[in-house]
Amino acid sequence: MPRGAMSSACGASSALPLSLPLSSPEKVTRVAYMFFPNGVNTAAWLPTVGADGAWIASPTLAPLAAFQKDITVYTGLRHRNAEANGDGPGDHARSAACFLTGVQPRKTAGDDIRAGRSIDQAIADDFERTGRTTRLRSIELGSEPAMVAGNCDSGYSCAYSANISWKSESLPNGKETDPRAAFERIFGRSGESPAHIAARMRSRRSILDGAVREAKRLLSEVGVGDRARIDEYLDGVRGLERRLDLDALAQLDRDDTLPDFEGAPLDMARRVDLLGEVLALAFKTDSTRVATLMIANEGSNRAYREIGVSDGHHDVSHHGNAEDKLAHFAAINRFHAERCAAFLRALANTRENGVPLLDSTIVLYGGAIADGNRHNHDDLPILVAGGAARGLKGGRLEACAKGTPLCNLHLGIARAAGAELESFGDSTGVVAV
Repeated sequence: MPRGAMSSACGASSALPLSLPLSSPEKVTRVAYMFFPNGVNTAAWLPTVGADGAWIASPTLAPLAAFQKDITVYTGLRHRNAEANGDGPGDHARSAACFLTGVQPRKTAGDDIRAGRSIDQAIADDFERTGRTTRLRSIELGSEPAMVAGNCDSGYSCAYSANISWKSESLPNGKETDPRAAFERIFGRSGESPAHIAARMRSRRSILDGAVREAKRLLSEVGVGDRARIDEYLDGVRGLERRLDLDALAQLDRDDTLPDFEGAPLDMARRVDLLGEVLALAFKTDSTRVATLMIANEGSNRAYREIGVSDGHHDVSHHGNAEDKLAHFAAINRFHAERCAAFLRALANTRENGVPLLDSTIVLYGGAIADGNRHNHDDLPILVAGGAARGLKGGRLEACAKGTPLCNLHLGIARAAGAELESFGDSTGVVAV
């Protein structure tokens, strides 16, 4: 059986320890794309450069200052296929659909959607082609639902606004929005019923309980280093499982029902941060090596009352240079940067052979609208973090030539991850990372 594979005969008895990659000379690289909608307050986003050439955090990027040495901020990047190009309004839908594809989506609110295969899927394809297979070829996560129908933006299907990962030009991958559901999908028992899940939670039993015997067998057969890794694996899965179960247990105590995964009562910060923790653990256990995480859908008009912003996000992004709206917009941008920092922290705190997982993970964070008020798709807010073990050098503000296709950076990240792609989207070259 390939490393990381799970036999279909496992059924309800978990084979979780078998998904843990044991000592191997293989150099594993993970790639994650983290998206935020509606552009930024550009004056608050862009960092300055110090005398030593390192970037100095702006108000928006201040939450990421602790990871400065791991982060490169890019300027000058453009997505020309997110622009109208004769199709009229609909910048939000185009920006999300184009973000990882580089392709201008067909303007339709019907079922004849068409965008393009996204870079995460191109990398996953290359990993599979070269034998770097995992139990899940990719994971797609987000805080808001993955709609596939309806008119969400000036005649563009909601499928464009709500998805950034596209398996093919007509098939978005969708996404999981509940951290516990994502956890169950990656680590849970096959076919476990809601009633059984509820009973297990009440008795505080773990999904790992059925795997303990197998873990003990493995511990007797492997070396000291692998024993430590298996112990660390079991502790990590159990610890995250307990945190994820808190909301479900609270509802079980209240009304004896198990929360609907989609409707679990999590605030946005906790939801996104827990999704990031699930993803970090999925990377560590080699359940997948490719992932996307949408902080919110493009065009989202969610209010951020938790940080004092009662007006909708999309509304304040159309600030018209009004000082109060600009301040609220910058506050939302900073809140999103905090979510990125939480994910980077989860990767940094997760160790692999004593090395932070962040060092073997390349994270792109950004969006395909620059100024939320102008809806422009040039000089995009983009940064790349991690990857030190793959030769990435952070701490830089990298000024690309104005109009450089974002797909050039997508191609650079793919190659740094070991995916030998000749071109991608509208690339004209490679932005080395």
